Amino acid sequence: MNYNLLEEEWIPVFYRDGQFGRLGAMKALEQAKEIRCIAPASPLDLFAAHRFLLALLYWKADAAGGVRQVRESLRNGKIPSELINGIKDEAHCFDLFDDKSPFLQDTDVRNEKKLKSVGSLFAELASGTNIAHFHHGDDKKMRLCLPCVTLGMLRVVPWSQQGGSGLSPSVHGAPPFMAMAKGDNLAITLGLNLVPLVGEASEAKWSRHFKPDESNKPIPYLEALTWNPRRIYLTPPQKGICWYCGQRNVPTVGQIVYLKNENTKLNEEKGKKVRFQWQDPCAFYWKDEAIRTAKSTEEDQAMYNKDLAQLLGKHGTKKEQKPPESFLYEKNKEHEGWYLVTPCTKQAKTFDHRRIELTNFSSETIRSLLPVDRLVKKQKALDGWKEPKLKQGQGIGHFVEAAVMLFTCADWATLSNAAFRQMHESPAGFDILSGLYWGLRGKNIKGLPSPNVAWLMLKLMAAVCANARILRSNAKFNPLMSIPKRQLSAGGKASLYPVSFPRGFRLEAAMRAGLVSNMRKRNPESIDWIGLCDRLDQLID
Repeated sequence: MNYNLLEEEWIPVFYRDGQFGRLGAMKALEQAKEIRCIAPASPLDLFAAHRFLLALLYWKADAAGGVRQVRESLRNGKIPSELINGIKDEAHCFDLFDDKSPFLQDTDVRNEKKLKSVGSLFAELASGTNIAHFHHGDDKKMRLCLPCVTLGMLRVVPWSQQGGSGLSPSVHGAPPFMAMAKGDNLAITLGLNLVPLVGEASEAKWSRHFKPDESNKPIPYLEALTWNPRRIYLTPPQKGICWYCGQRNVPTVGQIVYLKNENTKLNEEKGKKVRFQWQDPCAFYWKDEAIRTAKSTEEDQAMYNKDLAQLLGKHGTKKEQKPPESFLYEKNKEHEGWYLVTPCTKQAKTFDHRRIELTNFSSETIRSLLPVDRLVKKQKALDGWKEPKLKQGQGIGHFVEAAVMLFTCADWATLSNAAFRQMHESPAGFDILSGLYWGLRGKNIKGLPSPNVAWLMLKLMAAVCANARILRSNAKFNPLMSIPKRQLSAGGKASLYPVSFPRGFRLEAAMRAGLVSNMRKRNPESIDWIGLCDRLDQLID
């Protein structure tokens, strides 16, 4: 199968007349004057799609008189035919499924047996050990359509983050704030962002195992624009449903080869890691520190745009710093109309990527985006469920006491075998429950637990040894306390976010786990069976 990025329709665009469509890279360039903007859903895809088109322009700019001349042509709504033809002549570089040189892939790892989720290409999709994402799925079953896979592949160059198993980030390090100028149409937008870059151009590395020429020297800009910190190989596509955009019965890619690239690890000098000598034209760099970018890392800052205060510099600290600067903005300082793409760089994706539209990056504009301090309150943690107070009803006490006094060892063994079964799935256990429950109902005892809670309680009591079922006046242990009320953070601590109370077999499993944990203690605590039954009756029914 062939899927060439120059021809296939994967770029979502809005035309100037308001119509929506999808185009390949060549038509997007040829029709740039008629296209209002590129319009993917994610800010990361917006930047990645523009970056790919700009990389093509940098790559073949010499065929049309150089970067400066191409920049001026685009700002006037034109794209040189020599440049278009130069890209078309190299069309073989951009096929996702080319046998010899698939785009941004390494054929040397095609036989790798350990595959990973195709969701690894997207920061917002849960995959592997990443947690707390906004989209959840199964690593083995997840599939993405070819347009979505294309966007994911293009993200690898500018947006890769450092991860476990030696995964290295993009050439500029952890994803920083990125500036992007926007014009009245795509041609002007590309022209504004196509700024002459300092240093050598070298060669673009569109495929195979990426290896920098000399990583301890200034990185040539074509090499930096195609810097691939991963060794990827896509498996053959099959018809299916895309888990990202929802398209059905289309060619989709499942699990892929997704490995670290040892050749993109940072260099070391005297035991310290040294950043690569490259400054992305769109990123913001601190003046006082060598090649260090401004980035967003804290959730409580990002949720109110407070992280943007970095763009004003650092004041009132021991080490004051001037505002970080973007080379792209300095070259277009008079232009009005910008995007600020702000990725989430926290490993636990508890806040999302942002695209902020602003007039310019003046201090006045940045301050207008910051919150008023008196209106900002620290976010409170939210529990997903509340432990009910004891009702101390006599019916629940009668039920638990009767079970302990009347049931024989054979009865408890039968109930033990009913673990994770419903009442109709265990006739023998249901007979035991009925004999007790309806006997108490016949004596007009009020306040009995619901049948579902009664069934669950008997199964839990049957899960422990006979000595642990003895009712003690000082009993305090309640396995409900082992059920988390908030999500756990990466460090195992409770986060700000609620988690719902489990139901059905999930609840039974959680209760059993709590009881087992208690019984494994050197001195197990006495179990408050009546209090547990009372609270379960309020929570479930």
